[in-house]
Amino acid sequence: MPRSFFLSLALLLAAPCAVAQVNEVGLTGGVVYYIGDLNPTKHYPTDTKLAGGIVFRHNFTDRLALRLQGLYGTLQAYDSNANDTLQQIRNLHFRARLFELSGLLEINFFPYRSKTKESKRWTPFVFGGLAYFRADPQAQLDDTWYRLQPLGTEGQGTSAVGGETYKVDRMSLPFGAGLKFNFGKVDVQVEWGMRRTWTDYIDDVSGTYVDNAVLAAENGPLAAALADRSGLAAVGFNNTGQARGDVNTRDWYQYTGLSITYIISRFSDCDEQYNWMRKRR
Repeated sequence: MPRSFFLSLALLLAAPCAVAQVNEVGLTGGVVYYIGDLNPTKHYPTDTKLAGGIVFRHNFTDRLALRLQGLYGTLQAYDSNANDTLQQIRNLHFRARLFELSGLLEINFFPYRSKTKESKRWTPFVFGGLAYFRADPQAQLDDTWYRLQPLGTEGQGTSAVGGETYKVDRMSLPFGAGLKFNFGKVDVQVEWGMRRTWTDYIDDVSGTYVDNAVLAAENGPLAAALADRSGLAAVGFNNTGQARGDVNTRDWYQYTGLSITYIISRFSDCDEQYNWMRKRR
């Protein structure tokens, strides 16, 4: 066949991927904090804890990338650390080991790390996506940490409230922004991101207090002890029916981190095919 045929075929095959597709793998590390009934002030990093995980990124173009990320950390808050007097009287606390798996679409502001004249080795970016997360709240009593979800501290499963307890495996909506920097085969990214959830029970706090006598009789004395830590019963005040949390809000959590990734492949299959066809000319 004439050489022009091979050249035409090569150009046709390479056309859909004129921009090389790049894969990266690396690590991320930073901090997480929770926003909810025990920390109602949004964007204020109370009880910030370390977090970290792994990252895989597939760059479709110099403007668009898909990031797959696994993250592990701890969410926690204490009423005793709050400035609000009512929170201090309520005296609840929790911790929850956070495990998150997310798929995030990244959009670069500048053409990033390509062979075009306008290409840059740094760019701001925004991201959004969907994540699965697990946050199983615990509370401490007499130096022992207990899982709160099986206890039904707000009367779940009792004759007073009924129903089932909440789920600890949920979905969240991550979104945020950051900066990327390229150093040859290594990329560095810094980011700030929020997670909007559809649960109010990351902290085990949402609705109202139930009768502690009913809770102790039907869910056990441990549930009653961890449900009401105010000590008001000792002075003759009954919390039954009073607000324990804000049922009209949902819990959030936040991750701020630094990621370092290594470029493991630069060319797509059709780029490889294009180079092979050119050699056949």
